[in-house]
Amino acid sequence: MDIYGLVSGLPQALPTFTALVPADQFWEIPQNATVASVTVIGAGGGGSSGRKSAAGVGASGGASGGCGAVTRRLIDLVELRKQYGTRVPVIVGAGGPGGAAQATNSTNGNAGTNGGGSQFGDSTKGIFLLADGGSGGGVAGTGNSSLGAGGASGDVVGVAGVSGTTGTSNNGNGNTNNTTGQCASGSGGGAGMAAAHAAQAGGDGGPRNGQASGIVGGAGSTRGTDGISSSSDLMAAGASGGGSSLTVNGGDGGNGPYPGGGGAGGGAAEDSIGNSGAGGNGADGVIFITVWF
Repeated sequence: MDIYGLVSGLPQALPTFTALVPADQFWEIPQNATVASVTVIGAGGGGSSGRKSAAGVGASGGASGGCGAVTRRLIDLVELRKQYGTRVPVIVGAGGPGGAAQATNSTNGNAGTNGGGSQFGDSTKGIFLLADGGSGGGVAGTGNSSLGAGGASGDVVGVAGVSGTTGTSNNGNGNTNNTTGQCASGSGGGAGMAAAHAAQAGGDGGPRNGQASGIVGGAGSTRGTDGISSSSDLMAAGASGGGSSLTVNGGDGGNGPYPGGGGAGGGAAEDSIGNSGAGGNGADGVIFITVWF
């Protein structure tokens, strides 16, 4: 089996495809089915919101959340029935919410929430698949905010988020999914402000593997753009970060792409002007199952 779930020698019949969501608790094994290609993806972490600071004090933009890990297997359904009977317990991770906008002067932004892990089967059985969720973006302070780590447990680790910065350029452009078999590309960090406050654009979303550029970050005070979701496990593109602001609220980070993408960071804001930008929400995980008869 290669990383895309394509296998030589499969039965020559039309397959059926299922995408399990967080509300699902079991997968019913279809009667007469012989083999299944199962892809398990953890959920993305939420991005963090930007900081609010007085003039003369740096304010970091929010960090983006990490993407979920990925695990893929080709499963003999005869053996699966021996271990589980007619149905398999599953957990599909829910995306982590982004950090709430900061409304209090001279206060750090709020961290994003970790994405939930996804599981196919029971850890006490022989056939069991796990993919961790990505971590939420860290608190945005007067220095750079801490990125959300990609999901670690799985065949392929998730793409990490990026830090929001207090600089005047390179406000945390997202990482590409250039490691073989990774799911979504990373989302951008929120724009911050150096001590000499000036509004900045948020970080770009990470380009999909093979593309030169991603979604452009939100200009000063502008919301980032949501990531590009996909029904494939390899083609989702990261969201862009929100812009920082001196005149109104900071821009919110864009929401992460399905499946398993991390949310983008929110932009910083100046005291007594407006709220900082909220972090974008991480996307839900998924379990893709293709069955042959």
